[in-house]
Amino acid sequence: MKKYTPLISIIIFFSISLLCYSEGQTMREIENMGIFDFKSVKIKDFISPEVCADCHTQIFDQWKGSMHSKAFTDPIWRAATKLFMVDATTEGQQLEMKACVKCHVPLGFRATVITSPAGDYDKLQDISAQGIFCNWCHNINEVKHLGDAGYEVEPGDGEENPSTMLGPFKDSKSSYHPSKYSELHTKSDFCGICHNVSHVSTKVPIESTYEEWKKSVYNTLDPSTTVTCQDCHMRQRPGIPATGSTERPDNPGKACDTGPERKHIWTHYFVGGNAVVTSLQNNQVHADMAVERLQNAASLELIKNSSYSKNSSAMVQVKVTNSGAGHYLPTGLSELREMWLDVKITDSSGNEILRSGAIDDRGEIDKKAVRYYTQLGNKKGEPVINVALADRILSDNRIPPKSSVIESYSFNIPADAVSPFTVDIRLRYRSLSQGIATALMGVYAPKIPVIDMAEVKGKLEF
Repeated sequence: MKKYTPLISIIIFFSISLLCYSEGQTMREIENMGIFDFKSVKIKDFISPEVCADCHTQIFDQWKGSMHSKAFTDPIWRAATKLFMVDATTEGQQLEMKACVKCHVPLGFRATVITSPAGDYDKLQDISAQGIFCNWCHNINEVKHLGDAGYEVEPGDGEENPSTMLGPFKDSKSSYHPSKYSELHTKSDFCGICHNVSHVSTKVPIESTYEEWKKSVYNTLDPSTTVTCQDCHMRQRPGIPATGSTERPDNPGKACDTGPERKHIWTHYFVGGNAVVTSLQNNQVHADMAVERLQNAASLELIKNSSYSKNSSAMVQVKVTNSGAGHYLPTGLSELREMWLDVKITDSSGNEILRSGAIDDRGEIDKKAVRYYTQLGNKKGEPVINVALADRILSDNRIPPKSSVIESYSFNIPADAVSPFTVDIRLRYRSLSQGIATALMGVYAPKIPVIDMAEVKGKLEF
C-alpha cells in the first residue's frame, strides 16, 4: 500500500480544492494538512453539560447563555463561515476556514464529525453541538502553543468513568469525578490558547486579543498586580461590569451546590461585546451584560478652542480613551465590528451645523465617520472582509488599553448664528454592520443593535 501514498495525497488535495471534503475524514488525514497537530478524541468520552448542571447549577446557568455555549449555534457565525468558504479557492484559504471550525466546534472537529464549513452543520448533535462546554475546558491539560487552539485535552470514559476535572481550587473534592488544581486555568494564557488567531497560510493576525492584553499595562509581569482576563470577564455579573474602569469585587458563593462557601467563585457568563446573538437566542441577561461592559469600556472628553466668533472657521476636538478594556477597542474580529464617533453640532434654533457618523435609512454609517477597526487586504492589496482571503493588514486605528486618541472636527460659524452651539458626541458600537448581516442572512437577518458606549455634551459660546 505504501507505493500508492503519493496518489492518495493527490486525491486528498484535489478533494479539498473542490470543497468535496469528506465528513468521515480521519484525524491522520487532517494532521497531514499541516495545521491540526493534536490528538483525536471520541464524543462518547465526554460528559454533557446537563450532567454538570446536577451539581453546578448556578455555573451551568451562567454558561448556558454565554457566547461559549453559542459558539456553534451562532447563526451569524454559521452563515459567515459558509459564505466565506465559497470564496476560498486556494488550499491555504480553505484550511483557514476549516480552522474556524476547530475553534468553534472543538469536540465535533477533533472527533472528525464535522471538519469544514462545507459540511452540514445540522448533522452535529448532542454534546458536539454544545460549542465550548464544561467538560472540554476543564479537561485542557497541555498548551502546545498559545493561539490557534494549540492545546490538548485529556478526556475520561464518559459518564460512567468521568475524567479528572481541572480547575482553580486546590481543595476541590467530588464524589462523582476526580478533581485537580490547574495553575493554567488561573492565567490569561488559558484564554490565549483560543483568543489569538492567525491565518493558517499567510500568518496574518486575524484576532489578537490575548497579545493585546499581554503587551498592555494590565500585564505587569507581577502576579500580585497583574489584572488577568479572568479578573474582568469572570468577575462580571448583572450590575457589576468588572472592567478596567470599575471595581472588580469578589463573588462569594459555592462552585458546587453542596460544596463549601468560598470567598470568590469565578463567574461563567463570559461576556464580551456581543449583544446580538445572546439576545437572538433568548439570553437577555447576557445581552444586557454585554451592553454594561461596553458602556464601561471607554470615555470621551470634549476639547474646545480658546474662543469662537461669528463668520469664521472653528474646530472642536474629542479625546477618546480606552479606559476599561484590557485589550484594544474594539478587539476580536474587528474588521467586521463597528465602533465609531457620531458627532452633531446644532445652533440654538436646532439647525444642524455639523454631522458626522449618522446612520442612514439602510442602516449604514456615514462613510466619512471616524471608525476604529482593522482593515484586512488580499494579495493584491485590496480591502477584504472574508478572513480566508486575508494576506496583510492594510490599516489598524484601534485604541490600545489605557490609551487615547484625539479627533478633530472643523466647521464654520455663520454670521447670523445665534450663540450657543450645542455639541453632542457619542462613541457607538455594533457587532457588525447591518449590510453585512443582510448579505449573510438575507430576509432572516436581525436588526443589529447600536449601543452607545460613551457620550459627551457641551456648549460653544461666541
